[in-house]
Amino acid sequence: MKKLIMSSQKKTSKSIRSIEYQYDRMDGTCVAYLIDESKPLVKYHRRSSRTVDDVIMSIVKLDEDEKDTVQFNLLGKMIEFRFSDDYKYPIASYLECDKESVFQSMHNHFLDVFGDAVEYNWEEPDWKDPSEFFVPFIPKLKNVSFFIGLYLDGHFADVRNFENFFSSSPVAKTIQLYVNKKMKPLSPESKFYQAEYVLINTPIINGPNFVRHFRGRQIILNCNRYRKSELINVVNRWKSGEAFQNLEYVQIRICNDNRYLHTFLNEIGAKFINANRQPPMHTVRTLFDFYDKNDITYPLISHRYIVRETDNRVAYVDVIEEMFLVGVWDKTEEEFLRMLE
Repeated sequence: MKKLIMSSQKKTSKSIRSIEYQYDRMDGTCVAYLIDESKPLVKYHRRSSRTVDDVIMSIVKLDEDEKDTVQFNLLGKMIEFRFSDDYKYPIASYLECDKESVFQSMHNHFLDVFGDAVEYNWEEPDWKDPSEFFVPFIPKLKNVSFFIGLYLDGHFADVRNFENFFSSSPVAKTIQLYVNKKMKPLSPESKFYQAEYVLINTPIINGPNFVRHFRGRQIILNCNRYRKSELINVVNRWKSGEAFQNLEYVQIRICNDNRYLHTFLNEIGAKFINANRQPPMHTVRTLFDFYDKNDITYPLISHRYIVRETDNRVAYVDVIEEMFLVGVWDKTEEEFLRMLE
């Protein structure tokens, strides 16, 4: 029976786009969805876009009163399963003390069946509700992109606890962070800075400078205040090649004390594009949105740009109301200027 199931799964695996784990922290339930290439690319958080037919397994806390469970040896791990006419998919159970190992066994089974050519994503759709402190559950799973959302509050307001959480977790693909409490600066080597996409909301609290040591691809910061000297430092470190080698896009919204932005482009030595020329639009694929895997960054068209000294790479810079924007082109200055001809 196991061979028959695996054979049928492998026949359809060529059309599989991804396996999405959606974890609910409120009850500890995880639903695994199999996303097929034949389906249109839509935002999968819409209720209408996913059906029970997309579910391949559910993993829940073990109900000790449940009697109709069967134990299966899954890659050396005995796991309780429940099968019912009410569901088209199996339901695996775990004890809290054995939780991570059950998730690892299930995931390793999917790797064994579908291989590593399929994308594996871990998401927590309702992490904002209720808006209170919690510690996300992030199991150590191979070849998985983790989309982590959390509040900087309570336990995490202590920088040691914040650092320990990220140091003991896999590197995240995307982090959404809401800052509710002040915290001391992170270590420059923090794994937090290794995430590819980081969105931080700190509109009231003047939190740490999350941008300075960022090593990922894209960052959005909505903040109360941002020192002019710090922002100049960010630009200069990119221009010199000292930092931000992987950077594609920056968006910093400064709610207060932002008047300096009006003259900022001149102060950082941004070059001009002739007003008679039409600069190309800069956009890149982004994963700030947990569920829209085909979203793009803000369409940026600017007549001002800066150049990186080490490789002559060009980046748009612009100020739109209270926002400072950077869009890095995968082109040298010579290649970029030829696009304007």
